[in-house]
Amino acid sequence: MSAMRVQPESSWLGDVLGLVAIDMRQFFDNRLFAISTLLTSVSMVLAFGAATDQMVSPAPTAANYFGFVFPGIIGAGIMFSCTYTVGYTVIIDRNRRTIEDLILSPLSYSGFLLARLVGVVLKCLFQFVLVVVLGVGVFDARIESVPLFLLGFLTACTAFAGLGILVATYTNEISFPAVVNIIVIPLMYFAGIFFPLGNLGTLGDVFAELPLAVHVEIFRAATSPDFSASASSTALAVAYSFLAVGIAAWSFRRRIGHG
Repeated sequence: MSAMRVQPESSWLGDVLGLVAIDMRQFFDNRLFAISTLLTSVSMVLAFGAATDQMVSPAPTAANYFGFVFPGIIGAGIMFSCTYTVGYTVIIDRNRRTIEDLILSPLSYSGFLLARLVGVVLKCLFQFVLVVVLGVGVFDARIESVPLFLLGFLTACTAFAGLGILVATYTNEISFPAVVNIIVIPLMYFAGIFFPLGNLGTLGDVFAELPLAVHVEIFRAATSPDFSASASSTALAVAYSFLAVGIAAWSFRRRIGHG
């Protein structure tokens, strides 16, 4: 009996890993798309690193201005990369009717979404590592807490991947980027990346609770010996991650189930 139970689970996991492998192969086969996902963060690191090394930090959490914006560049890069990458993947799957084929197989909805989430984390990992290597190796950024750094990476990836799946579920390849930009661009400007949110007074306290802002705080704490992420920000980052994936999964299943 136990062997009979293990067989379906092994097949389901194998299907998930197979879909992840196909996703990664398609990603690297499309070199232009793969390179474009790196462009935002890498260009920001190079530009800010070269131009602001001698500028004074607007907050005591960093030695210079690049040290102040570096955590925000990491967070913004993850947000753009995960949202767009998984969103376009879901739209392509829907256009090719791949989703309908998959949900009729043993993989089902949960396996499909898990494969897409694992895929987007792996894709974003390449950008993440490259940006960190550039920041630390070329512009003397520091990593003070690796566990906190990895926590911020994983929760940011899943939170913004959930956002990408949610938007992609209700849009097409034409409307998707417009809807995403309406959401993510304001999040970037009001996340404390380029200036302290305290400069905005009461509004800054409100913006500090938004998804990107709490992740910028986590990355800032992970790169600064004199700054610690608040318990509320850490809890919010984890909560946003689960909430985004949960809402995306519910919406995706409901939308696909209704055609």
